[in-house]
Amino acid sequence: MSLDMQHGVCPVTSLSRSYRLTNAQLDGLLAAARSDTPVAYLADIDFWAVTRHADVKSILADRERFSASIALDPVDEIAPEVSAYLAENDFASDPLLVPNDDVENHARVRRHTQIAFGPKRLKVLEPVIRELAVRAINGLTDARPVDLVAAMLYEFPAVVLFKVMGIDDSAVENVKRWADNRLLLTFGRLSPKQQLAAARELVDYWKFSVELVKQKARNPGDDLPSMMLRARSGADRVLSEEEIANVVFGLLLAGHETTTNMAANAVQGLLENHDSWAALVADPLRVRPAVEELIRYRPSVIAWRRKTRVAVEIAGTRIPAGANLLLYLASGNRDEAVFDRPEALDIGRGNARAHLSFGFGAHFCLGAPLARLELTIILEELTRRLPNLRLHDPSPPPVIETIQFRGPKELWVTW
Repeated sequence: MSLDMQHGVCPVTSLSRSYRLTNAQLDGLLAAARSDTPVAYLADIDFWAVTRHADVKSILADRERFSASIALDPVDEIAPEVSAYLAENDFASDPLLVPNDDVENHARVRRHTQIAFGPKRLKVLEPVIRELAVRAINGLTDARPVDLVAAMLYEFPAVVLFKVMGIDDSAVENVKRWADNRLLLTFGRLSPKQQLAAARELVDYWKFSVELVKQKARNPGDDLPSMMLRARSGADRVLSEEEIANVVFGLLLAGHETTTNMAANAVQGLLENHDSWAALVADPLRVRPAVEELIRYRPSVIAWRRKTRVAVEIAGTRIPAGANLLLYLASGNRDEAVFDRPEALDIGRGNARAHLSFGFGAHFCLGAPLARLELTIILEELTRRLPNLRLHDPSPPPVIETIQFRGPKELWVTW
């Protein structure tokens, strides 16, 4: 494969170090991959990168030939001393929603979890989320510029999720730190020493989840763990307390880290394309339909994982059974075969909802309705209250250091 290095496009193998690339570099790399090498082997992490929309979508939908079992496995092998530490401290996390290949078991747990993200619950949550957004914006310091990630977007989705989970806001700082460490341990490239530090946080995170379920069993409320405990009604065949703790453990990461990055990506994208920002300021009714395009344009989850159950052929490339696949959702979202002018942010795009940002099939993101609602409210209130918002520095901000998740670590703005 020949790539033009003069234009800053790295070889496809650089995908395993994508966190070192700017958004523009990554976009160029993925475009070249779709065109020249839609399936490429990344030897340093032993994964096959799949970059075309049709291939990614068909793999996500095919549970017969592709397993989700590795979706949350660490990208790098866990050091022996880290595995020993986790075992010694009774770390018993067994993710039930994302990597679950047991169709009946997955459906059972998902059925009892999705009640928290249905239309009725979101209708109750909407005024709460809006009040939190207004309070966060009003709390922005008069001293400018401001890092919008640190000042608002980092904690905001966690506070919302805490309302869903029945957790006191005072735990936000700990949970965000635990989630950051879990994200890096699973999807980052850490040294053994860094892995061990992250594992210590992971154990605290697991113990917190287990204790929360015990507290809700003693003092139930109007929240997801309490609802699941009521549905359980003491029967492990319906749900066990450990299964509920695992759902809490999983959602306390997936339910806010991705939304933090999604919101930061959306604001960054709009301010880099200021005509789109101005259009939303001028007509607030355009915010809700624009949200889908923003999720397509710069997703927070850029890739997801599967494992081949049998030998398969993808885009003309033969891949053996037992091979690891890295499915580039962000690349599918920019596929020229699906989207017209895919590199452009078009807040009026008619087929934006064809994006793959929330996955596809049985493992479609459970919290997608809540994420959409949060992003809508954040943008409605920001455009209403800070119409002159703009980037303080046009240079690319640093991004989080994982190969599957993407978002700016900081986003300096002024107004």
